[in-house]
Amino acid sequence: MKKLVSKTLLGLIAPALIACGAYAQDIKERTLKFSFVQPQDSHMGFGAKKFADLVAQKSGNKMKVRLYPNGTLGGDLQTVSALQGGTIEITTLPPSLLVGLNKEYGVFDLPFLFADFKEADAVLDGPVGKRFLEKAPQGLVGLAYWDHGFRNVSNGRKPIAKAEDFQGLKLRVVQTPLMIESFNTLGANAVPLPFTELFTAMETRAVDGQDNPIVAFETNKFHEVQKHLSTTRHVYNPLIVLVSQKAWDGLSADEKQVLSSAAVETRAEQRRASREMEQKAIANIRSKGVTVTEVSPAERARMRERVKPVIDKFTRELGEDVVKPFHMEIEKVRASK
Repeated sequence: MKKLVSKTLLGLIAPALIACGAYAQDIKERTLKFSFVQPQDSHMGFGAKKFADLVAQKSGNKMKVRLYPNGTLGGDLQTVSALQGGTIEITTLPPSLLVGLNKEYGVFDLPFLFADFKEADAVLDGPVGKRFLEKAPQGLVGLAYWDHGFRNVSNGRKPIAKAEDFQGLKLRVVQTPLMIESFNTLGANAVPLPFTELFTAMETRAVDGQDNPIVAFETNKFHEVQKHLSTTRHVYNPLIVLVSQKAWDGLSADEKQVLSSAAVETRAEQRRASREMEQKAIANIRSKGVTVTEVSPAERARMRERVKPVIDKFTRELGEDVVKPFHMEIEKVRASK
């Protein structure tokens, strides 16, 4: 009877002990590759480093996470394939890049869905966000959401202050149908390209501009080839932390708990750092000669009205059952403001 009680208690307290790094019964020496496309000094790099440190701490330094920034192991879509094949263990990227594997992830690219960080965090940390972690495409395991930020448009030709200013601009976009149609509807010429090819495309003027969070603009030195940035804030991008299913299946329960708890514990600090970086980045890029055009709420509303047919089309394609829960959670947050 005593042995049974002891085993029961151990089963209850083990996860908590692992979370604080005090228990590492079934943990082996491992090195896991964490690949991401942004530089090490970016918000992605900050989160990856914090995560790696926590994994080492919680595993008694048995599990090591080796970081591969700057897309050195491939672009986002290549990395996803590598995770599915088991040659890379971990990545973080905007969940909308998974739309080719599960079209429902296109909901994250619906233009002007979230008004601010509070709305985004509430949805992602609640049951809706959890459901999308659990439905990660085949070969992938979702652990947590970090912050990438609101996407803003930059270009090398002119300021964008109103909807009409998109007309005729050749803009690189994320490789998803929703983003392509959104910018084409605004009057731009959308060009889908991998992120790893973007700087060269702007430098050679194959494209006029792009859209990305402001931190990504600064850390990738886009100011060298772009002189206009506009705060369109047209899409909020979280980052989803993914683990290879093949790697995951080879881990013990204790090792899985180490990775899961480290990803979740990193979340709040990564978000804080990312959002602080954004404020500093705006001042820094201005000092480097970039004109930052503040888009008014009224003009942002006009942009949203222009892309409403695209929003309606993709809402139908994604399904009301996918999109409606997002709106319901957002309305709860707005009602509490």
